[in-house]
Amino acid sequence: MKITAVLSVMLFVATISGCTTRNIYEGLRMQQEMECQKFPGAGRNECAGRSGMSYDEYQRQLKERQKDK
Repeated sequence: MKITAVLSVMLFVATISGCTTRNIYEGLRMQQEMECQKFPGAGRNECAGRSGMSYDEYQRQLKERQKDK
């Protein structure tokens, strides 16, 4: 519930402030990284590895997937 509220607020702020898709993506990525800090030891590293994709890498993978369809 807490994460949903945070994401809703972030999307609302992004909408009214004219943020780009990159800013929204990076904001969500930072939120995920903060959540990863709650895990102990190896769990933290595993979580951080899942949230570590840059926006440019995300866009590249998205375009590749769209080509494959």
